[in-house]
Amino acid sequence: MKPLRAASSIARNSAASCAPASLVRPLSPLIQQHLGNRPLAVARHTQWIRPPLSRPFSYTASYQKKKSHAEKRKKGSKGNEEPEEEDADAALAADGADPSEGSEPVIEIDPFDFTDLNEAFNRADTRFLEDLKKLRTGGRFTGDIIGAIPVQPDKKSAQTFPLRDVATVAPLGGGAGRRWSILAFEEASVKPIISAVLRSPEFNQQPQRSEDNPLELTMTVEPERADALAKRAKDICQDWRVRIRDEAHKRADLHKRWRSERVVLSDTLHKLRDRLQKLQDDRMKVILNKEKEAVAAIMSKRS
Repeated sequence: MKPLRAASSIARNSAASCAPASLVRPLSPLIQQHLGNRPLAVARHTQWIRPPLSRPFSYTASYQKKKSHAEKRKKGSKGNEEPEEEDADAALAADGADPSEGSEPVIEIDPFDFTDLNEAFNRADTRFLEDLKKLRTGGRFTGDIIGAIPVQPDKKSAQTFPLRDVATVAPLGGGAGRRWSILAFEEASVKPIISAVLRSPEFNQQPQRSEDNPLELTMTVEPERADALAKRAKDICQDWRVRIRDEAHKRADLHKRWRSERVVLSDTLHKLRDRLQKLQDDRMKVILNKEKEAVAAIMSKRS
């Protein structure tokens, strides 16, 4: 009986399918909506494709955190650094600088070149030797000192001029002391010159008019004592020594700066110190000899 039932069911299905469309009952709207929301059947031979884990090339790349310069340097290979160096060299070449050199030119110095120091020593020698020479020839009252006395030609004006601008100063021989001649350029300057010499604290005396020439004035300057001149010579030499020490101290400070900047090594610094001390000692010996010569000349001349 089961085969007959199956045949009858097949017959019914075929009969239903052959029935006219007008006799088929339409489905309700809810059933149609439900059937529309159901997923479509997938054929048995269709292969399911799993979505890829990575983004395709057509998609926009994801944003990442920017790396610092330090990380780039650490992770960068040697091949990546070479183009950067080439770019830097090209930029320096465009600016006119040598890529092999730094931004500032390197100045090579010779630490044992004491030319500047010797020139400073020579300038000090010239000055103080001239002072000793003036002291030995005329003492404190020299022609330059007399010619530097300020003269006020017009009483109504406070303007003054050195005596050498309105008269000539020359030594005269003879007499117990040093006699000097002051020859005015014009007669109107004679009285102002006399007043200027009277006001001068070094001389404090009135020049005498010459009987032969109304433009000439004479004055007598008593020579200084030998011991006073010798003391002044020693004072000049002491100032000379101070100047030499000051110049040497400047050079020593320069050596210390070179060491702090690592321009010279410690051994070189010690050698420079010894060389500087030797140069200073040599100058001190010269000063001592000049001092002895000046004092001996003063004492022998005044005896």
